[in-house]
Amino acid sequence: METRRVKVPVATIWKSKESPRKVDQPALDGDGKKWVEQMSDEQSVALSDDDLLETQALFNDEVIIDHFDGDWAKVYIPSQRDDSDSRGYPGWVPSKLLSDQQISYPPVTSIVRIAVRTANLYDENKKPVLEISLGTVLPQTGTSGDYIAVVTPLGKGFIDKSAAVLPFVGSNAGETMVEMGRQFLGERYLWGGTSSYGFDCSGFAYTLYRVLGFDIPRDADDQQENGLPLAPEEILPGDLVFFAYDHGKGYVHHVGMYIGNGKMIESRTPGAKVDIAELTEPKFAAEFAGFRRYWR
Repeated sequence: METRRVKVPVATIWKSKESPRKVDQPALDGDGKKWVEQMSDEQSVALSDDDLLETQALFNDEVIIDHFDGDWAKVYIPSQRDDSDSRGYPGWVPSKLLSDQQISYPPVTSIVRIAVRTANLYDENKKPVLEISLGTVLPQTGTSGDYIAVVTPLGKGFIDKSAAVLPFVGSNAGETMVEMGRQFLGERYLWGGTSSYGFDCSGFAYTLYRVLGFDIPRDADDQQENGLPLAPEEILPGDLVFFAYDHGKGYVHHVGMYIGNGKMIESRTPGAKVDIAELTEPKFAAEFAGFRRYWR
């Protein structure tokens, strides 16, 4: 089984090699920030309407190579669990966004998770190399003053110690995730998004949980199938709330994170933004499909 690692801040994983449009060139080059900033609302909505994207993978994420086809690779993402394939979430990615060869890291004593919206990765001379996203996971090899030494697909590197310290801390993991999520209020929904530059509904939950080290499935329907089912009187901030077609009995198509007082924070829908909604909102009340807890 051949594996590679993502060597750009965020790699967009496409439905097919033919999916990208002219406006998507920054994504094909690994510049997720520029891509999202220069897309119009209509172009962003079309990612969903035309079913162009599968998901995104962050810097250093491992991918399993199925095969190469020209400048593209068919991959699976083991860190993103999906019921369609035991290898992980599938899709197509430009091979230039991946490491040139399989990378085997030496045994490491700890893992660093980027806990701030974005952070700099520095080279050995402490010069900035990349801006990396919340949720990025790196092996730690030591410390050096105010820096953490890490290994990456680009070689040895450093991040600020502060980048791995949660800036939003609640009384428990659930409240911490809620506070972390609030910083993205007003950010535009991104179909397939899992980075600080844009999230879809399940990508929002997936990444917030990932920062705290909780492994949950990638998609809302799989998230709803796992975890601990909860009665309404048991729910706490940080729990996930699900919505399904056919009055909550059909396909699960949306997830939000409960924040207390009958409200949730969510990356709502294509064309909308991260917002706070009442669970009694008619659309949500009619499609409610249960609560799940993954944090302890």
